[in-house]
Amino acid sequence: MRACVVGAGPAGIVTAKVLLENGFDVTVFDKYERVGGIWSPGGCYDGLSNQSALRLFEFADLPNRLRFASSVDCQRYLEDYARTFGVLDRVRPGTEVTSIRPVDGPGRVGASGWLVDSRPAGDEDAPVRREAFDHVVVASGAHHHVHVPDLPGRESFRGTVLHANDVRSGTFTGKRVVVVGGGKSALDLATRAAREATSATLVQRKINWMIPERLLLGTVGYRWILFTRLGEALLPRYHDPACVRPVDRLDDRVKRVLWRLVTRDMLISAGYTRLPKRLRPDRPLPFHLAHAGVMPRGYVRAVRRGLLTAEVGAVEAYTDEGLRLATGREVPADVIVFATGHRRVFPFLDLEPHDDTGRLRLYRGIVPPGVDRLGFVGFRQVFNNIMGVELTAHWLVRHFLGTLRATPDEQGMEAAVDARLAWQERVLPGTGGYDFGPYDIHCADELMHDMGLPSHRARNVLAEYLLPGGVAHRYRGLTASTTHRRP
Repeated sequence: MRACVVGAGPAGIVTAKVLLENGFDVTVFDKYERVGGIWSPGGCYDGLSNQSALRLFEFADLPNRLRFASSVDCQRYLEDYARTFGVLDRVRPGTEVTSIRPVDGPGRVGASGWLVDSRPAGDEDAPVRREAFDHVVVASGAHHHVHVPDLPGRESFRGTVLHANDVRSGTFTGKRVVVVGGGKSALDLATRAAREATSATLVQRKINWMIPERLLLGTVGYRWILFTRLGEALLPRYHDPACVRPVDRLDDRVKRVLWRLVTRDMLISAGYTRLPKRLRPDRPLPFHLAHAGVMPRGYVRAVRRGLLTAEVGAVEAYTDEGLRLATGREVPADVIVFATGHRRVFPFLDLEPHDDTGRLRLYRGIVPPGVDRLGFVGFRQVFNNIMGVELTAHWLVRHFLGTLRATPDEQGMEAAVDARLAWQERVLPGTGGYDFGPYDIHCADELMHDMGLPSHRARNVLAEYLLPGGVAHRYRGLTASTTHRRP
Protein backbone atom coordinates (compact mmCIF):
# COMPACT_ATOMS: atom_id res chain seq x y z
CA MET A 1 0.00 0.00 0.00
CA ARG A 2 1.25 3.46 -0.87
CA ALA A 3 1.34 6.02 1.93
CA CYS A 4 2.09 9.74 1.72
CA VAL A 5 3.46 11.65 4.72
CA VAL A 6 3.33 15.45 4.58
CA GLY A 7 6.19 16.85 6.62
CA ALA A 8 9.62 15.54 7.65
CA GLY A 9 9.77 16.92 11.17
CA PRO A 10 9.77 14.62 14.22
CA ALA A 11 6.16 13.55 13.57
CA GLY A 12 6.74 12.87 9.88
CA ILE A 13 9.91 10.84 10.16
CA VAL A 14 8.72 8.63 13.01
CA THR A 15 5.43 7.99 11.20
CA ALA A 16 7.32 7.08 8.04
CA LYS A 17 9.51 4.73 10.06
CA VAL A 18 6.51 2.94 11.59
CA LEU A 19 4.76 2.73 8.21
CA LEU A 20 7.86 1.21 6.61
CA GLU A 21 8.14 -1.36 9.40
CA ASN A 22 4.56 -2.39 8.68
CA GLY A 23 5.05 -2.93 4.96
CA PHE A 24 3.85 0.38 3.49
CA ASP A 25 5.50 1.99 0.47
CA VAL A 26 6.20 5.45 1.89
CA THR A 27 6.85 8.86 0.32
CA VAL A 28 7.59 11.86 2.55
CA PHE A 29 7.16 15.41 1.25
CA ASP A 30 8.84 18.36 2.96
CA LYS A 31 9.30 21.97 1.90
CA TYR A 32 12.68 22.27 3.64
CA GLU A 33 15.91 20.90 2.21
CA ARG A 34 16.73 18.94 5.36
CA VAL A 35 14.59 16.88 7.72
CA GLY A 36 13.71 18.26 11.13
CA GLY A 37 10.71 20.55 10.69
CA ILE A 38 11.14 23.52 13.04
CA TRP A 39 14.59 22.15 13.91
CA SER A 40 15.79 22.31 10.31
CA PRO A 41 17.66 25.38 8.98
CA GLY A 42 15.06 28.08 8.40
CA GLY A 43 12.38 26.15 10.26
CA CYS A 44 12.19 28.60 13.15
CA TYR A 45 14.09 31.46 14.71
CA ASP A 46 17.85 31.44 14.84
CA GLY A 47 19.06 30.22 18.22
CA LEU A 48 16.03 28.06 18.98
CA SER A 49 16.90 25.57 21.71
CA ASN A 50 15.14 22.55 23.12
CA GLN A 51 13.37 22.67 26.49
CA SER A 52 13.63 18.92 27.06
CA ALA A 53 15.64 17.48 29.93
CA LEU A 54 17.80 14.34 29.58
CA ARG A 55 16.11 11.37 27.82
CA LEU A 56 13.01 13.36 26.83
CA PHE A 57 13.92 14.43 23.29
CA GLU A 58 14.39 10.95 21.88
CA PHE A 59 12.53 8.19 20.11
CA ALA A 60 12.24 4.73 21.62
CA ASP A 61 14.72 3.05 19.27
CA LEU A 62 17.53 5.63 19.23
CA PRO A 63 18.88 7.01 22.53
CA ASN A 64 19.73 10.71 22.71
CA ARG A 65 21.89 11.89 25.59
CA LEU A 66 21.45 15.61 24.90
CA ARG A 67 19.59 17.90 27.29
CA PHE A 68 18.29 21.42 26.53
CA ALA A 69 19.99 20.97 23.16
CA SER A 70 20.49 23.51 20.38
CA SER A 71 18.45 23.34 17.18
CA VAL A 72 21.58 22.18 15.36
CA ASP A 73 21.99 19.20 17.67
CA CYS A 74 18.26 18.42 17.54
CA GLN A 75 18.28 18.43 13.75
CA ARG A 76 21.36 16.23 13.70
CA TYR A 77 19.63 13.68 15.95
CA LEU A 78 16.49 13.67 13.78
CA GLU A 79 18.50 13.26 10.59
CA ASP A 80 20.47 10.42 12.14
CA TYR A 81 17.18 8.76 13.11
CA ALA A 82 15.78 9.15 9.58
CA ARG A 83 18.97 7.71 8.08
CA THR A 84 19.19 4.82 10.56
CA PHE A 85 15.68 3.56 9.81
CA GLY A 86 15.60 4.09 6.06
CA VAL A 87 13.36 7.15 6.08
CA LEU A 88 15.88 9.58 4.59
CA ASP A 89 15.76 7.77 1.24
CA ARG A 90 11.98 8.22 1.17
CA VAL A 91 12.03 12.02 1.63
CA ARG A 92 11.51 14.44 -1.24
CA PRO A 93 13.14 17.60 0.14
CA GLY A 94 12.27 21.04 -1.15
CA THR A 95 8.84 19.81 -2.22
CA GLU A 96 5.60 21.55 -1.33
CA VAL A 97 2.26 19.76 -1.23
CA THR A 98 -0.38 21.99 -2.82
CA SER A 99 -3.48 19.79 -2.78
CA ILE A 100 -4.80 16.65 -1.13
CA ARG A 101 -8.25 15.47 -2.13
CA PRO A 102 -10.08 12.16 -2.16
CA VAL A 103 -10.11 9.99 -5.26
CA ASP A 104 -13.52 10.09 -6.90
CA GLY A 105 -15.61 7.09 -6.03
CA PRO A 106 -18.61 5.90 -4.06
CA GLY A 107 -18.65 5.48 -0.30
CA ARG A 108 -17.02 7.38 2.50
CA VAL A 109 -14.61 10.24 1.97
CA GLY A 110 -11.17 8.83 1.26
CA ALA A 111 -12.36 5.23 0.92
CA SER A 112 -10.73 4.96 -2.52
CA GLY A 113 -7.55 6.77 -1.53
CA TRP A 114 -6.18 10.25 -2.13
CA LEU A 115 -4.75 12.38 -4.92
CA VAL A 116 -1.72 14.44 -3.87
CA ASP A 117 -0.40 17.38 -5.91
CA SER A 118 3.13 18.67 -5.28
CA ARG A 119 5.70 21.02 -6.79
CA PRO A 120 9.13 22.48 -5.93
CA ALA A 121 8.77 24.65 -2.82
CA GLY A 122 8.48 28.36 -3.49
CA ASP A 123 8.05 28.00 -7.25
CA GLU A 124 4.42 28.74 -8.07
CA ASP A 125 5.11 28.50 -11.82
CA ALA A 126 6.54 24.98 -11.62
CA PRO A 127 4.49 22.12 -13.07
CA VAL A 128 2.40 20.21 -10.55
CA ARG A 129 3.01 16.50 -10.08
CA ARG A 130 -0.08 14.45 -9.23
CA GLU A 131 0.11 11.04 -7.54
CA ALA A 132 -2.37 8.63 -6.00
CA PHE A 133 -1.87 7.20 -2.52
CA ASP A 134 -3.85 4.69 -0.51
CA HIS A 135 -3.24 6.55 2.76
CA VAL A 136 -2.22 10.08 3.73
CA VAL A 137 -0.69 11.30 6.98
CA VAL A 138 -0.61 15.03 7.69
CA ALA A 139 2.46 15.72 9.82
CA SER A 140 3.05 19.28 8.68
CA GLY A 141 3.51 20.68 12.17
CA ALA A 142 1.73 23.39 14.12
CA HIS A 143 4.46 26.05 14.03
CA HIS A 144 4.78 27.10 10.40
CA HIS A 145 1.76 29.29 9.57
CA VAL A 146 2.46 32.37 11.64
CA HIS A 147 -0.04 34.56 13.43
CA VAL A 148 0.71 38.29 13.54
CA PRO A 149 -1.96 40.62 15.01
CA ASP A 150 -3.49 43.04 12.54
CA LEU A 151 -2.89 46.32 14.37
CA PRO A 152 -3.75 49.78 13.07
CA GLY A 153 -0.99 52.16 12.01
CA ARG A 154 1.37 49.68 10.38
CA GLU A 155 2.06 52.08 7.51
CA SER A 156 3.31 54.74 9.93
CA PHE A 157 5.97 52.58 11.61
CA ARG A 158 9.31 52.96 9.85
CA GLY A 159 11.06 50.02 11.47
CA THR A 160 11.05 46.27 10.89
CA VAL A 161 8.19 43.97 11.85
CA LEU A 162 8.85 40.22 12.12
CA HIS A 163 7.27 37.09 13.43
CA ALA A 164 9.47 35.10 15.82
CA ASN A 165 10.05 32.48 13.09
CA ASP A 166 11.88 35.07 10.99
CA VAL A 167 14.50 36.15 13.54
CA ARG A 168 17.99 35.42 12.27
CA SER A 169 21.55 36.03 13.44
CA GLY A 170 22.21 39.77 13.64
CA THR A 171 18.54 40.80 13.68
CA PHE A 172 18.88 42.44 17.10
CA THR A 173 22.41 43.81 16.95
CA GLY A 174 22.52 47.56 17.65
CA LYS A 175 18.71 47.90 17.52
CA ARG A 176 15.92 48.84 19.91
CA VAL A 177 13.92 45.63 20.11
CA VAL A 178 10.38 44.99 21.31
CA VAL A 179 9.15 41.43 21.63
CA VAL A 180 5.39 40.87 21.91
CA GLY A 181 4.14 37.67 23.53
CA GLY A 182 4.11 35.76 26.78
CA GLY A 183 5.14 32.23 25.83
CA LYS A 184 8.44 30.38 25.78
CA SER A 185 9.52 31.80 22.40
CA ALA A 186 8.79 35.37 23.50
CA LEU A 187 10.86 35.01 26.67
CA ASP A 188 13.64 33.29 24.71
CA LEU A 189 13.89 36.10 22.19
CA ALA A 190 13.53 38.89 24.75
CA THR A 191 16.36 37.36 26.79
CA ARG A 192 18.48 37.20 23.66
CA ALA A 193 17.64 40.80 22.80
CA ALA A 194 18.78 41.81 26.29
CA ARG A 195 22.24 40.52 25.35
CA GLU A 196 22.46 41.78 21.77
CA ALA A 197 20.23 44.85 21.35
CA THR A 198 20.67 48.48 22.32
CA SER A 199 17.45 48.18 24.34
CA ALA A 200 15.06 45.28 24.89
CA THR A 201 11.40 45.34 25.92
CA LEU A 202 9.02 42.43 26.41
CA VAL A 203 5.28 43.16 26.14
CA GLN A 204 2.87 40.50 27.34
CA ARG A 205 -0.87 40.61 28.03
CA LYS A 206 -0.57 38.24 30.98
CA ILE A 207 2.15 36.36 32.80
CA ASN A 208 2.23 32.66 31.95
CA TRP A 209 3.74 30.00 34.16
CA MET A 210 7.24 28.90 33.20
CA ILE A 211 8.71 25.70 34.56
CA PRO A 212 12.23 25.82 36.06
CA GLU A 213 14.80 23.31 34.88
CA ARG A 214 14.98 22.10 38.49
CA LEU A 215 12.23 21.97 41.13
CA LEU A 216 12.21 21.47 44.90
CA LEU A 217 14.14 24.69 45.49
CA GLY A 218 16.36 23.98 42.51
CA THR A 219 17.53 20.53 43.60
CA VAL A 220 15.60 18.05 41.38
CA GLY A 221 15.15 18.06 37.60
CA TYR A 222 11.57 18.79 36.55
CA ARG A 223 11.08 15.42 34.85
CA TRP A 224 11.36 13.66 38.22
CA ILE A 225 8.31 15.58 39.43
CA LEU A 226 6.15 16.48 36.44
CA PHE A 227 6.77 13.35 34.35
CA THR A 228 5.76 10.76 36.95
CA ARG A 229 2.42 9.09 37.40
CA LEU A 230 2.28 10.40 40.95
CA GLY A 231 2.90 13.95 39.80
CA GLU A 232 0.36 13.69 36.98
CA ALA A 233 -2.24 12.32 39.42
CA LEU A 234 -2.47 15.81 40.94
CA LEU A 235 -3.99 17.16 37.72
CA PRO A 236 -7.76 17.37 37.21
CA ARG A 237 -9.10 13.95 36.30
CA TYR A 238 -8.52 12.84 32.70
CA HIS A 239 -11.55 12.70 30.39
CA ASP A 240 -11.21 9.01 29.44
CA PRO A 241 -12.39 6.78 32.33
CA ALA A 242 -10.32 3.87 30.98
CA CYS A 243 -7.18 5.85 31.83
CA VAL A 244 -8.15 6.90 35.36
CA ARG A 245 -6.32 4.91 38.04
CA PRO A 246 -6.98 4.85 41.81
CA VAL A 247 -4.22 7.39 42.45
CA ASP A 248 -5.96 9.82 40.07
CA ARG A 249 -9.02 9.76 42.33
CA LEU A 250 -7.23 11.62 45.10
CA ASP A 251 -9.63 13.96 46.89
CA ASP A 252 -9.74 17.40 45.27
CA ARG A 253 -9.14 19.07 48.63
CA VAL A 254 -5.89 17.19 49.02
CA LYS A 255 -4.92 18.10 45.46
CA ARG A 256 -5.51 21.80 46.18
CA VAL A 257 -3.24 21.67 49.21
CA LEU A 258 -0.49 19.91 47.27
CA TRP A 259 -0.80 22.36 44.36
CA ARG A 260 -0.31 25.25 46.78
CA LEU A 261 2.98 23.69 47.80
CA VAL A 262 3.95 23.06 44.16
CA THR A 263 2.98 26.62 43.25
CA ARG A 264 5.14 28.06 46.02
CA ASP A 265 8.10 25.93 45.01
CA MET A 266 7.64 26.84 41.34
CA LEU A 267 7.66 30.55 42.19
CA ILE A 268 10.92 30.16 44.07
CA SER A 269 12.65 27.66 41.77
CA ALA A 270 11.79 29.52 38.57
CA GLY A 271 12.92 32.83 40.06
CA TYR A 272 9.53 34.55 40.08
CA THR A 273 9.99 35.63 43.70
CA ARG A 274 12.99 37.72 42.61
CA LEU A 275 10.80 39.66 40.17
CA PRO A 276 8.22 42.39 40.85
CA LYS A 277 4.82 40.99 41.77
CA ARG A 278 3.33 42.25 38.50
CA LEU A 279 5.67 39.86 36.64
CA ARG A 280 4.45 36.77 38.49
CA PRO A 281 1.51 34.56 37.42
CA ASP A 282 -1.66 35.70 39.16
CA ARG A 283 -3.35 32.29 39.27
CA PRO A 284 -2.12 29.23 41.19
CA LEU A 285 -1.18 26.02 39.44
CA PRO A 286 -2.35 23.97 37.64
CA PHE A 287 -4.10 26.89 35.93
CA HIS A 288 -2.83 27.29 32.36
CA LEU A 289 -0.11 24.70 32.91
CA ALA A 290 -0.75 23.59 29.31
CA HIS A 291 0.76 26.89 28.13
CA ALA A 292 3.89 26.58 30.23
CA GLY A 293 7.37 26.22 28.81
CA VAL A 294 10.73 25.93 30.52
CA MET A 295 12.02 29.21 31.95
CA PRO A 296 14.84 30.51 29.69
CA ARG A 297 18.21 30.80 31.31
CA GLY A 298 19.06 34.43 31.94
CA TYR A 299 15.53 35.86 31.75
CA VAL A 300 15.18 36.67 35.46
CA ARG A 301 18.73 38.01 35.61
CA ALA A 302 18.14 40.26 32.60
CA VAL A 303 15.01 41.78 34.16
CA ARG A 304 16.65 42.28 37.54
CA ARG A 305 19.70 43.99 36.01
CA GLY A 306 17.57 46.32 33.92
CA LEU A 307 18.77 44.83 30.62
CA LEU A 308 15.21 43.82 29.80
CA THR A 309 12.11 45.92 30.44
CA ALA A 310 8.96 43.87 30.93
CA GLU A 311 5.59 45.49 30.27
CA VAL A 312 2.24 43.88 31.10
CA GLY A 313 -0.58 45.00 28.84
CA ALA A 314 -2.20 44.61 25.46
CA VAL A 315 -0.74 46.14 22.32
CA GLU A 316 -3.08 48.70 20.80
CA ALA A 317 -1.42 50.13 17.67
CA TYR A 318 1.76 51.00 15.82
CA THR A 319 3.19 54.49 16.12
CA ASP A 320 5.85 56.31 14.10
CA GLU A 321 8.43 55.19 16.63
CA GLY A 322 7.20 51.81 17.81
CA LEU A 323 4.11 50.52 19.61
CA ARG A 324 1.37 52.02 21.76
CA LEU A 325 -0.01 49.90 24.56
CA ALA A 326 -3.56 49.87 25.86
CA THR A 327 -2.24 51.60 28.98
CA GLY A 328 -1.30 54.58 26.80
CA ARG A 329 2.40 53.98 27.16
CA GLU A 330 4.44 54.17 23.94
CA VAL A 331 7.42 51.87 23.46
CA PRO A 332 10.09 52.92 20.92
CA ALA A 333 11.51 50.26 18.62
CA ASP A 334 13.59 49.66 15.52
CA VAL A 335 12.55 46.00 15.39
CA ILE A 336 9.23 44.59 16.59
CA VAL A 337 9.01 40.80 16.94
CA PHE A 338 5.62 39.13 17.36
CA ALA A 339 6.03 35.84 19.21
CA THR A 340 2.28 35.44 19.05
CA GLY A 341 1.91 31.87 17.97
CA HIS A 342 0.80 30.08 14.86
CA ARG A 343 -2.34 29.10 13.01
CA ARG A 344 -3.03 25.37 12.74
CA VAL A 345 -4.25 25.41 9.15
CA PHE A 346 -3.95 23.00 6.23
CA PRO A 347 -4.31 25.02 3.01
CA PHE A 348 -3.52 21.96 0.89
CA LEU A 349 -6.29 19.80 2.34
CA ASP A 350 -9.64 19.48 0.58
CA LEU A 351 -11.64 19.15 3.79
CA GLU A 352 -12.02 21.17 6.97
CA PRO A 353 -10.91 19.45 10.21
CA HIS A 354 -11.88 22.44 12.41
CA ASP A 355 -15.22 23.34 13.93
CA ASP A 356 -16.79 26.81 13.73
CA THR A 357 -14.70 28.03 16.67
CA GLY A 358 -11.41 26.87 15.15
CA ARG A 359 -10.91 23.78 17.29
CA LEU A 360 -9.52 20.66 15.66
CA ARG A 361 -12.17 17.94 15.53
CA LEU A 362 -10.11 14.76 15.47
CA TYR A 363 -10.93 11.48 17.18
CA ARG A 364 -8.17 10.87 19.72
CA GLY A 365 -6.63 13.99 18.21
CA ILE A 366 -5.61 11.85 15.22
CA VAL A 367 -8.35 10.99 12.70
CA PRO A 368 -11.30 13.05 11.40
CA PRO A 369 -14.63 11.25 11.91
CA GLY A 370 -16.22 10.04 8.70
CA VAL A 371 -12.97 10.14 6.70
CA ASP A 372 -11.03 7.03 5.67
CA ARG A 373 -7.29 6.52 5.19
CA LEU A 374 -6.34 9.95 6.53
CA GLY A 375 -4.67 10.82 9.83
CA PHE A 376 -2.88 13.65 11.61
CA VAL A 377 0.30 13.14 13.62
CA GLY A 378 1.72 15.91 15.78
CA PHE A 379 -1.62 17.53 16.58
CA ARG A 380 -2.21 15.56 19.76
CA GLN A 381 0.19 17.87 21.57
CA VAL A 382 1.69 16.99 24.93
CA PHE A 383 4.62 18.56 26.75
CA ASN A 384 7.00 15.82 25.60
CA ASN A 385 5.79 15.99 22.03
CA ILE A 386 8.40 13.64 20.57
CA MET A 387 7.12 10.70 22.63
CA GLY A 388 3.55 11.73 21.88
CA VAL A 389 4.06 11.69 18.12
CA GLU A 390 5.75 8.28 18.22
CA LEU A 391 2.83 6.67 20.06
CA THR A 392 0.41 8.49 17.78
CA ALA A 393 2.20 7.03 14.75
CA HIS A 394 1.84 3.50 16.11
CA TRP A 395 -1.87 4.09 16.84
CA LEU A 396 -2.52 5.52 13.38
CA VAL A 397 -0.77 2.70 11.53
CA ARG A 398 -2.84 0.18 13.47
CA HIS A 399 -5.91 2.19 12.57
CA PHE A 400 -4.95 1.96 8.89
CA LEU A 401 -4.36 -1.79 9.25
CA GLY A 402 -7.60 -2.35 11.17
CA THR A 403 -5.82 -3.87 14.18
CA LEU A 404 -6.92 -1.50 16.94
CA ARG A 405 -8.76 -3.24 19.73
CA ALA A 406 -11.92 -1.30 18.95
CA THR A 407 -12.83 1.70 16.82
CA PRO A 408 -16.20 3.44 17.14
CA ASP A 409 -18.31 4.29 14.11
CA GLU A 410 -18.58 7.87 12.86
CA GLN A 411 -21.31 8.75 15.34
CA GLY A 412 -19.29 7.31 18.20
CA MET A 413 -16.21 9.24 17.11
CA GLU A 414 -18.19 12.48 16.97
CA ALA A 415 -19.53 11.89 20.47
CA ALA A 416 -16.04 11.15 21.78
CA VAL A 417 -14.69 14.33 20.18
CA ASP A 418 -17.49 16.39 21.74
CA ALA A 419 -16.78 14.96 25.19
CA ARG A 420 -13.04 15.57 24.92
CA LEU A 421 -13.42 19.14 23.66
CA ALA A 422 -15.81 19.95 26.51
CA TRP A 423 -13.26 18.58 28.98
CA GLN A 424 -10.44 20.55 27.38
CA GLU A 425 -12.42 23.79 27.52
CA ARG A 426 -12.92 23.24 31.23
CA VAL A 427 -9.49 21.93 32.21
CA LEU A 428 -7.20 23.27 29.47
CA PRO A 429 -8.86 26.51 28.30
CA GLY A 430 -7.56 28.05 25.11
CA THR A 431 -5.87 24.92 23.78
CA GLY A 432 -8.05 24.68 20.68
CA GLY A 433 -8.71 20.95 20.81
CA TYR A 434 -5.02 20.40 20.11
CA ASP A 435 -2.91 20.69 23.24
CA PHE A 436 -3.27 18.05 25.96
CA GLY A 437 -0.62 19.91 27.94
CA PRO A 438 0.84 18.04 30.92
CA TYR A 439 -1.14 14.80 30.45
CA ASP A 440 1.76 12.93 28.86
CA ILE A 441 1.24 9.61 30.61
CA HIS A 442 -2.55 9.66 30.45
CA CYS A 443 -2.37 10.36 26.71
CA ALA A 444 0.02 7.44 26.32
CA ASP A 445 -2.25 5.17 28.38
CA GLU A 446 -5.22 6.02 26.16
CA LEU A 447 -3.39 5.06 22.97
CA MET A 448 -1.91 1.92 24.51
CA HIS A 449 -5.36 0.89 25.70
CA ASP A 450 -6.75 1.32 22.18
CA MET A 451 -3.90 -0.79 20.78
CA GLY A 452 -4.53 -3.56 23.30
CA LEU A 453 -1.06 -3.13 24.80
CA PRO A 454 -0.11 -2.87 28.49
CA SER A 455 0.08 0.68 29.77
CA HIS A 456 2.20 -0.38 32.77
CA ARG A 457 5.76 0.06 31.47
CA ALA A 458 7.94 -0.52 34.54
CA ARG A 459 8.97 -3.69 36.37
CA ASN A 460 7.50 -2.76 39.73
CA VAL A 461 4.92 -0.45 41.27
CA LEU A 462 7.42 2.00 42.76
CA ALA A 463 9.17 2.48 39.45
CA GLU A 464 5.84 2.77 37.65
CA TYR A 465 4.63 5.62 39.85
CA LEU A 466 7.78 7.40 41.01
CA LEU A 467 10.14 7.31 38.02
CA PRO A 468 9.64 9.49 34.93
CA GLY A 469 6.97 7.81 32.82
CA GLY A 470 6.54 10.23 29.93
CA VAL A 471 9.66 8.92 28.21
CA ALA A 472 9.94 7.13 24.89
CA HIS A 473 12.37 4.39 25.89
CA ARG A 474 9.63 2.82 28.01
CA TYR A 475 7.75 2.08 24.79
CA ARG A 476 10.33 0.12 22.80
CA GLY A 477 9.21 -2.77 20.65
CA LEU A 478 5.68 -1.63 19.79
CA THR A 479 6.04 -2.54 16.11
CA ALA A 480 6.90 -6.14 17.00
CA SER A 481 3.57 -6.44 18.79
CA THR A 482 1.51 -5.45 15.76
CA THR A 483 -0.89 -8.09 14.48
CA HIS A 484 -1.04 -7.69 10.71
CA ARG A 485 -4.61 -7.80 9.56
CA ARG A 486 -5.37 -5.96 6.37
CA PRO A 487 -8.65 -4.04 6.25
